[in-house]
Amino acid sequence: MITKNLANALSDIGFTYADGEKSASAHCYAVYGGYLVSAYEDGGKKKAYFSFRFNENEENAIKRYDMSEQFSAETEEFEVTDYELGEDGLKVVCGGSIATFLKLIDKCVSMLIEHDIKGVEYCSSCGNKFGKRKPKKVTYGCDEHLMCERCAIEALEEYNNAKTESAHKDARVLPGIIGSALFALLGSALFIAMYWWLCPAVMGNGTSDIRYIVCAAGAVVAALAFVGYRLFCKKISAAAYISVSVFSLLFTAAGQYLGSVLLFLKINPSGTVYPCSALSNKAFWLIHLRNTIPADAADQFADQSGVFYKLLAISAMFAAVCAAILLLSLRDKSIARKEPLKVETISVASSGPKEEQEDAE
Repeated sequence: MITKNLANALSDIGFTYADGEKSASAHCYAVYGGYLVSAYEDGGKKKAYFSFRFNENEENAIKRYDMSEQFSAETEEFEVTDYELGEDGLKVVCGGSIATFLKLIDKCVSMLIEHDIKGVEYCSSCGNKFGKRKPKKVTYGCDEHLMCERCAIEALEEYNNAKTESAHKDARVLPGIIGSALFALLGSALFIAMYWWLCPAVMGNGTSDIRYIVCAAGAVVAALAFVGYRLFCKKISAAAYISVSVFSLLFTAAGQYLGSVLLFLKINPSGTVYPCSALSNKAFWLIHLRNTIPADAADQFADQSGVFYKLLAISAMFAAVCAAILLLSLRDKSIARKEPLKVETISVASSGPKEEQEDAE
């Protein structure tokens, strides 16, 4: 993106405002001092990108080293917070004022000229000199690249192929849903294990009711459901939010219910330890779902369903909160979109730093 003040300042020195498909892609560009330069703002800092080509040879390796050393010495004066000198261009980040940023652009241009870096007459991808055909301006996000027709076509094809592959890959949400269900099932198994082994050991000693602590396993079920989805599917879509939320609550409820039924075999109001074969009795499966105690015996037995629903609500709360936290952490990532790529034919008539223009006059 770019603010109006910076856009106006850049327009005064020959830059053209480019309004992207979204405001985040808005920037200014110009063939400036013999180089294609893009300028914009990001995160409150001003950025400039200079498109050119460093061919792989010993001479250019020395130039890159010398330029890096020179940049290191200039960072404080021009308030440069970061810079990247690559094979296909130079990107600088400035934390100073607009005036400082404009001086930085002039300084970069003079530095490139001083080191005899090839500019708009050469392709920034292959390094070959342009022929009679006009060069192509390839826009990726806010960065402008100058390429020959062949390299521009290759870049566009590569971009379209990557976009198609990503779409096919993202469409495969079924493995993520299955993975979420399987991992949430492991969470239910944890519930059952804690009710079968841990609760009898603790509650049998007459200590406090540990079942309220076991309810925290609902958060574990939600975390496992989330991990299961992300492990098998990287796409952040409605399927992720729905499957993780539903499986977290569903398998938390299943684990709480099955665990409570199994615990009742070992710990119950009658003090009887029932064998597992007692599960064939329908009463064992209903006692936690509804009050099965006759009215005339209500004062002799405790209602198990009331306690169960209280534990279920606490477990579901843990699962819902954990799932919400994990899913909300994906919001920023799901908002991110692949930057568009555009190809245009331009002429390379150059504007330049004020000092150069005055010298020419």
